[in-house]
Amino acid sequence: MIYYEDDSIKVRDILNMDIINLFSCRIDRELNLHDPRPIPSTSKELLNECIDYCNRFDNEIMNENMEARKYKYFIITNKEDNFIGFVNFFSIDKEKKQGEMGVIIGDKRYFRKGIAYTAINAAIKYIFKNMDINRIYIETGETNEAALGLFNKLDFKRCGEYIEDDNFKFIVMEKLRSL
Repeated sequence: MIYYEDDSIKVRDILNMDIINLFSCRIDRELNLHDPRPIPSTSKELLNECIDYCNRFDNEIMNENMEARKYKYFIITNKEDNFIGFVNFFSIDKEKKQGEMGVIIGDKRYFRKGIAYTAINAAIKYIFKNMDINRIYIETGETNEAALGLFNKLDFKRCGEYIEDDNFKFIVMEKLRSL
């Protein structure tokens, strides 16, 4: 399914072949600068991370049983279908009708070009129109000014904060379905 398309980008459903690009984003230090999760630093850690990620990809992202899926991905590509990044929707709570959103522009040539804004907008429209969701929220490090500014521009409102291990402070922002 294509969620959005214009002259420069396409936002489409995830495919099995996307695993390589998604895993590359997961272990990229620069892309994960505002995430307290440790990045593998040895070959053994990298191998374990890869095995774990591949298992989660098969079981939680691409599972044929839609109910078993824990993530919804919106893959961002250029017109030639070359990977740029993704928007993901996860931690979906069907009872509370809410879930968390994240975004990564993995191809650094596309930083600061409005692509994340466009892709997130397409994902939000799809989620609120097609899923029984009333609240989308993000959690990001307090120093992630790019993400905070982007989601503020998308009309997300700051609604909380918390501190995790090692004094890593997260800011929580939300967007509610408009009635």
